[in-house]
Amino acid sequence: MTQTAIKSKSIPEFLATPRSMRLITESIGGDLERFSGDNSHVVRQIRLLAINALIEAARAGETGKGFAVVANEVQRLAQAAADIAERFQEGVLGRIGLSRSMADALVEEMEGARLVDLAQTLVQFIVRNLFERTADVRWWATDSALWGALQEPSSANAQHAASRLGMINRFYTVYLDLVMTDTRGHVIASANPHFQRTLKDRDLSGENWFQTASRCSNGDDYVVDTVRRSPLHADRDVLVYATGIRAGGRTDGELVGTLGVYFDWKAQGQAIVEKEANLTPPVAEKTEVLLLDAHNMVIASSRPERVYTHFALNNPHQLAKGSYYDQTGAIVAFARTLGYEDYDGLGWSCAIIQRTESDDAIRRQLLLK
Repeated sequence: MTQTAIKSKSIPEFLATPRSMRLITESIGGDLERFSGDNSHVVRQIRLLAINALIEAARAGETGKGFAVVANEVQRLAQAAADIAERFQEGVLGRIGLSRSMADALVEEMEGARLVDLAQTLVQFIVRNLFERTADVRWWATDSALWGALQEPSSANAQHAASRLGMINRFYTVYLDLVMTDTRGHVIASANPHFQRTLKDRDLSGENWFQTASRCSNGDDYVVDTVRRSPLHADRDVLVYATGIRAGGRTDGELVGTLGVYFDWKAQGQAIVEKEANLTPPVAEKTEVLLLDAHNMVIASSRPERVYTHFALNNPHQLAKGSYYDQTGAIVAFARTLGYEDYDGLGWSCAIIQRTESDDAIRRQLLLK
């Protein structure tokens, strides 16, 4: 590739990535090695000619002495050229070889580090968002309309509680529903008008969130269920935060019921993997972003068909973050949540899979041999 051709191309067209820079370095090294080889070949030919000239000068006797002087000088210059070529090979080509090794290391480090940072940012973003949900459920459980309807059961009080839950749901659109039960698990009131009729008096005593919320020791405790589909809400993907409702709204009050807030996970989870990554269209086409629970089950993915499947994360040493290349040559970066405040983040992590462009494809684009 000529220097003029190189100058005629723009940086974006040149794919200014660690991988393309490595290939350019490799190409320069290859050219220099060929130059060194060609130079050594020429030096050997000159030496051979000088030797032949000396032989012929010796045969010519006195008449060849002058020619022998020239042949000796040619041989001396050939030796000087050989010395220069040897120093070039030891110096320049040695450094080119070192730069190749460094470029290989940088490709792995830079490609991985960039995606690891993005994975850490995304999982922390959702965890900070969900930390606020832990505050919401504990705060709303102290609402007088809720504990009042449970301490003094009546149709009017239940309607008032439902109205209050509906008001909260109007302003907190991240929730699909808010559901209040008594201590037996029977639904007393709920927020979403689309599901109120089917939920009223429904027995939720078998729900995991109800059972664990009933065991909360005080009003400061809360529980978080797993991401799952809710049959009560047309199989929408939800994440339930729950706590106990206590007499008088007191932290140490007697348990009179439970409150479960159904976080609209499908909408929020997909927003994280599809929008918050903020990838350009060409990069997004070759990249998949996943959120994983503590068991590496996919709970959100930019490829929705993968949700609720197991992701085989290659992390034998249980690192908090890292990257590796899978069997297809794609780079896989991952990062586990750091938690936020007193919320441990449930051990969730983010994984990013990005197909890398083949070296041959980059060489073709850069017109490298």
